[in-house]
This record gives sequence, C-alpha cells and structure tokens, in this order.
Amino acid sequence: MKRSLSRTSAYDERGATLLLIAGALVLLMGAAAVAVDLATLRYDMRADRLASDAASVAGASAIEPFTGSNAQAGCQLAWAYFTANIEDEGSGTAPNCATFATACDPGAVRMTTATAPPYTVEIYHPIPDGHDMMGIQGINDVVDGVACQRIGVRVQRVRDFTFAKVLGFNTGSTDVRSVARIRPDVGEGDVVPLVLLEPYDCDALTADGQGKITVAHFEDSPGVIVTDSDGSGACGASMPYIIEVQAVGNQRWIRALPVPGAEGARSAILAYALSGQPGAVASTAYNPADLTTPIDPSLVDPTDPVDSRFQLYPTPTFRSQRVTRAPIDHRYNCKGTYDPYLGLTIDPCTDTSSSDYIDQHIMLYGEPEGVSPPGFDRFTTDVAVDGDCTVGSGESYVISDDVWFDCSPRLVINGGSVVINGADVVMDGDLDMRSNGTFVMNQGGSTDHFVFIREGGDILKVAQATIEFNRTFVLLEDGFIDLVGGAGGLVWTAPTDPAGNFEDLALWSESPSPHELGGQSGNILTGTFFTPYANPFVLKGQSGQLQTSAQFLTRKLVVSGFTEVRMEPDPETSTLIPIRGVSLIR
Repeated sequence: MKRSLSRTSAYDERGATLLLIAGALVLLMGAAAVAVDLATLRYDMRADRLASDAASVAGASAIEPFTGSNAQAGCQLAWAYFTANIEDEGSGTAPNCATFATACDPGAVRMTTATAPPYTVEIYHPIPDGHDMMGIQGINDVVDGVACQRIGVRVQRVRDFTFAKVLGFNTGSTDVRSVARIRPDVGEGDVVPLVLLEPYDCDALTADGQGKITVAHFEDSPGVIVTDSDGSGACGASMPYIIEVQAVGNQRWIRALPVPGAEGARSAILAYALSGQPGAVASTAYNPADLTTPIDPSLVDPTDPVDSRFQLYPTPTFRSQRVTRAPIDHRYNCKGTYDPYLGLTIDPCTDTSSSDYIDQHIMLYGEPEGVSPPGFDRFTTDVAVDGDCTVGSGESYVISDDVWFDCSPRLVINGGSVVINGADVVMDGDLDMRSNGTFVMNQGGSTDHFVFIREGGDILKVAQATIEFNRTFVLLEDGFIDLVGGAGGLVWTAPTDPAGNFEDLALWSESPSPHELGGQSGNILTGTFFTPYANPFVLKGQSGQLQTSAQFLTRKLVVSGFTEVRMEPDPETSTLIPIRGVSLIR
C-alpha cells in the first residue's frame, strides 16, 4: 500500500512539473517576444529623435534671430526635413504653417499638428521658458536664448507589435521632443555682401542723387547688409541717419532682397544702433520715411518681391555686436594683437592655421621707392623702356616675368597697352590710365598673382581706358582707387586658389581717402574689396546697372549717379561673416 501511494505521488509531481515547465516556456517566450518589440521601440525612439532634431534645427535656421519673424518658413522647412529623414510614413496631412504667419509674441505659444502615419508631429513657436517642450532642465539665458528664437518639434509614433501580442500587448508608442534656436552673432558665418564698418558716425550708407543699391539673393543666400555704427558720433541736422536715401523722389533706394519662395531665408539690414547697448542711439539707425516711400514702378524688377518696393527694405533690425574688421584681419593678417580700429578694440586672431600674410607682404615688397624687390625685372631698364614711364599710342609691352615699375610719380598708359602674362607686379607710383590705354594683369588667368603698389601710389582711370585684374590681389600700401572716369571696361576678379594666401581678396587698402568705382554695366567684379578707412567708398555710374558679385567691407559707402548697383552675394568668392547660427538646446 505504501508503495502504491508512493508511485501515485511521483506521477502527480511529474505532471505538475510538466505544467510548470510549459508555463515557464510560455512566459519566457512571451518575455522574449516583448523584449524584441521593446528593442524595436528603442530603435524607433533613436530614429525619431534624429528626425525631430534635424527638423527643429532646419526650422530654426529659417527664423530671423532678432525678431523671431519668418516662423512660417521655419515650420515648412521643419516639416520638409522631418519627412526627408523618415522612411515608413504613410499619406497624411501637412502642418498648417500659416499658424505662424503673424509677428512673434514671446508669451503666445503657437502649435500646428501634422500626420504621416504612423507619426503625429507637433511644431511649436515660440517656446517660453516654462513650456513643457523645455523640460525640467534649468534655463541658461546665454545658451537657450529667448522664446521667439526657439522652435520645437514633437514626434509621436504608434507601432503594431509583432510578437508581444501573445501576451495581449498589441501596440507600443514613442514620444520624443527637440528644441533648437537661432542665434545672432555666432556660427561659421553668412554671405554678407555689404558691411559698413564706421563705428560711431551717421551717413554710413547713403543712396544719393538717383543712386540705387540692391543686395540681391544668390541661390539660397539672402541679401544682407550690416552697419556697425552706434550713431553716437557725427549725427545731426545735415546727416541725421546711419542708413538713408537722401534725395527726394522715388528713383533711388537701398534694398536687401530675400530668397524667393516660402521656404527661402529672409533678407536683413542689421544695425548695431538698434542693439540697445550702452551708447547706441536707435533713432539714428534709419529714416522711417524711407520705409513707406514707394519707388518708381517703371524701375521695378518684376522678379523682386512686391513688399520690397520701397526706398528702404526690409525694416532694419538690431545686431547686438559689431562685425568690426576682425573677420578680414583674421583671415588675411592673423595676429595676436591689433591696433585699435577708429577707437574700437579688435579681437585677437586665434586661428593658428593662418598667418600675418598682409604684414609679410608689406615687409617683402614695401621697400622705399627706388629699391628693386628681389627677383623682379626693372621696367625702365630690363624691359627696354629707356626710362620712359609713358606708354603712348602704338606702344605695346607684353611682360611674362615679375616686373618692378620704377615709375615715380606714375606710370602713364595713354593710348598704349601693357599686358602681364602669369607674373607679379610691384609699382613705385600711380597706375595712371588715360585715353584708350589698356593694362591687363594676368592675361589668361590660369594662376593667381598680385599687384603691390608702394606708399604714395594710387590707381586712376579716365576716358576710354581699360583695366583688367584677372585672378589678381591688389595691395595699396597707403593709396586709393579712382576708377569712375570714362566708359572703358573694368575687370577685377580675386584669386581663386584655395592653397594661396589671398584667395577671394581683390583689394586691400587702408587709405582714408575716398575710393571711387563705377563705369558702365559691363564691369566684372568678384571677391572682397576691403577698404576699412575709405571715407567714403563711392559706387556710381551714368546709366544701366552695375552688376557685381563682389563683397565690400568699407567704412562708409555712397551710391550715386544714375545707376543701380546690384550685388549678388557669392559664397565661393566671399569671406563669411558670423551673424547667426543654429544650435540644438533640448
């Protein structure tokens, strides 16, 4: 009997063990199934976060950093980047970005929702400090900026489980959030065709007579103008504004144009006088009447935005720091300390990959008049000119070796021609171009070269004279340019070799004298023209349009005559100016 009872108990235990094992297997298989689906959710979360990060950064890049405007374009760009960074979306509804069309109110959060199954996307702007999108992390004013500079993207996804359904779990979800901000005054830099470096006075940028200046867009780079003056200096009844269309009438203007289309970046006129910094006088920044005075409709380019057809466009906004001359100094003359610029301290250069190229150039070639630079042929002897520094009608010189024009006070080309093939030039005096004279530098332009004009030398052009500086950097030790007279052509293109010391730099002159450049519409100008003391730099002509891809950084600029100066910024031939940047903050 005992044996019989013992056998029955053993069989019962074996049956219970089988049940336990079977149950455990179900639980283990279920746990494995859940683990697989949870791992998929973790992957989803990483992918979704990358997509929301990209979307918020793209959206912030379109927002105007000083006012928070252009959020509608920011919303559209955020959605475009989101859909470009996901793979399994279905058809859904795009966001209503018109929600963000009005001016930014930092206390009024706006949100629009879009769907692309299995995703639901929410886009927010502005984002105040205490909003849920900012999370529980403390606010750092320097890093986080202000509400109107921030745009947020929230992404929610629902995924059907594959294996966890055996335990009754049919779906899982992810919820990720990203916030990015646009920042003024930082970043790698923007294409800025026109920078007025005058630190204090009014009259820094003027359209006079029937002069017109249009800073147009180039591909996806909008037109941007920057003025550094705080308006605390020479301002008064005769010159009350830093930016002004001076003459009465509707045939002159100062305009910066946006990239066409809703997704395009906005143009800007940035004025330090509006910064609110100590000493800045906001009332001197621009003439408010210029914002409402329409221009002559017959002069309007139909491709320009309708809202830009006023004498001043867009409304200038603040820039909290000056550009100063530092971006150019750091690129071409990198030094640990600089002399003050008109009373301003210039930040030291810390980029050890560059060097003091301008100073080295002056040290190598800025010998006193009458001293030959090493390795250069002497024009009046080696080129057999017999001491005559006037090249008259019928005379022609083709020079293929580095040449020193020992022509003080000037080399006069009056009807004749001088052509330099693949060589560098040092001059003791002026380059004085007169009737039908021709000077061609670096004909063919297969390599970069330079013209160095020593102390006291200028570049002058009148009548039908023609000048070509092809892939040429011109350094005036203390001279100026006067290239307005006559209808002869002007070609001036900067060096293009990335391995060279002066890539993109067309002109460096620190003379305080007026610099003048003009002529007919056939002029070709590229590169950076750096004249930080020119008072002023004058662009003028008699008719038509002076088209230029050049970048000007000068103390003051006046556009006069009967022409339109149209600048189209080109990132390939400019020095980028740090005026804004984007960062991911949440």
